[in-house]
Amino acid sequence: MLDAISASREVEIDVSDVSSIDVSIIQLIVSARKSAEQRGRKLALATESNGAFRATLAKAGFLGDDGACRHVDEEFWTGGGLQKTGIGA
Repeated sequence: MLDAISASREVEIDVSDVSSIDVSIIQLIVSARKSAEQRGRKLALATESNGAFRATLAKAGFLGDDGACRHVDEEFWTGGGLQKTGIGA
């Protein structure tokens, strides 16, 4: 991910086909997002998180128990990519 962040100003991660995920992957995405921000770059989820990915986010406390956002920063996890967030639009 760091190579992608270094090579591009905007990076999207596609989580649409995730059928199983470990919290360490979510931690990796959090770290990559912070690294991107420190470099003046953007990292986004290309598609809305759902299924196993969203369930793991809720279980780990990144979203509410029902999988919903509790505050604005959590909207990163609901995805929609760079266009939805207004980045690159």
